[in-house]
Amino acid sequence: MYNYLLAYEDCGIIRYKSTKALLLDHPELSELETVTGIVKCRKSNAYEMKGIDFKSLKNEIYFTKKYNNILSLLNHLRNSIAHCGVVEHNGSVLITDYANPRFLPVDFTARGCIELNTIKKITMILKKVKL
Repeated sequence: MYNYLLAYEDCGIIRYKSTKALLLDHPELSELETVTGIVKCRKSNAYEMKGIDFKSLKNEIYFTKKYNNILSLLNHLRNSIAHCGVVEHNGSVLITDYANPRFLPVDFTARGCIELNTIKKITMILKKVKL
């Protein structure tokens, strides 16, 4: 997980607002579209997310706001790792991202379950970036 976090930060992905802009600057990341394409990205709200059994999902993530599947997925994955919102479960990673965990009740901004192999593939692609 830490390798993903380092690769994400090293790429400077946070500054991009569109996949097109990201791929123009970093064509070596074009494989991201294929790898992240296997993850189903769904729009939901924080209240609905509380009722979903995320352990039963496979390569599926729910967002409260879906600007762009690839960038949203990468950003929420980064936040989940950085804020200790990941748990390994049967070869997958349960992901939870919060709006502001310091305040109760906690509002989710993303929750899902992604296969560990998928995260490893994304990490390897991100490591190709030449700064």
